Amino acid sequence: MHLAHLAPTARMIVETLLKVQPGEQVCLVTDTECPRNITEAIAAMAAGAGAEVHVMVITPRPVGSVEPTPVVRAALAAADVMINQSSLAVVHTASLRQAIARGARMLEMWGFTEDMMLRGGATVDYPKMTAVSRRLAEMLSRGKTARLTTPEGTDLTMTLDGREAFVLAGYADRKGTFTALPDGEAGISPITGTAEGRLVKPFCVELRGLGFVSETITVEVKGGRVVGASGGPQAASLMETLDRAGYPAHNVAEFAIGTNDKCRLGVALREAKKAWGTAHIGLGDSQSVGGDVHGPLHFDLIFLKPTVTVDGQVLVRDGQIVA
Repeated sequence: MHLAHLAPTARMIVETLLKVQPGEQVCLVTDTECPRNITEAIAAMAAGAGAEVHVMVITPRPVGSVEPTPVVRAALAAADVMINQSSLAVVHTASLRQAIARGARMLEMWGFTEDMMLRGGATVDYPKMTAVSRRLAEMLSRGKTARLTTPEGTDLTMTLDGREAFVLAGYADRKGTFTALPDGEAGISPITGTAEGRLVKPFCVELRGLGFVSETITVEVKGGRVVGASGGPQAASLMETLDRAGYPAHNVAEFAIGTNDKCRLGVALREAKKAWGTAHIGLGDSQSVGGDVHGPLHFDLIFLKPTVTVDGQVLVRDGQIVA
């Protein structure tokens, strides 16, 4: 695809979402499996804004939000702006939290395809999406308990009391902020140890080798952590990943609602988790979303047609945001 076709979204990323300024140090991380056209389009646009652009190409990671390599960590420590265009997320890591704490701005766009640069979630009405996300986040922040159910049998309860919800709605134009593309979610980290119930048949899982799930996976949750998964080879693969990573990886770290009405289901994991009226549960590290568990990874399980209640009030009913 010609770079000119990618230029409008690349310009939006640089000029609107990140507001890159002349003289800033921009670190763009990609990997050997990601489209080079996207890398080149964003790098050219950032250079055109007067920034000094540094592109780092890594080998793909096996799972999301594992600590970057020492070379990448050094680059991120010196950057004013960070863009992750690799295959999986990096934001749920100590390295990224440290960079954001010192004032860096960060945009996650892992798993992005050329098609996603032209249509789908990236074309959303950002002010409208932001308003919906903030409204839901306020309700989550005020809530004491939440419940997630789905037609397939998911039924998970968790305590929210005292936790502050967050909004991811496209913008990281102030020091010490991060966002994602496509964006659109209101989320919160449940109180550690309080999630109870089961997660049944996620639509997709952010793990290499799983992605869009083809079997009925049932994940059992007790005392705020995953204690088992049944269903077949994909369930076994999920548990193998958690067990290999160790105790903190089993933590129920995040609960979020998708708010992007332009995101498409079945196109890419990035779009599915942000799609309007979906819900996702994050496992592992929770420190980047307001929790207190530091873990070696973080990945999400995404669910369709959820019903979400907070203190008995319905926020989402069968995949439609009603609050």
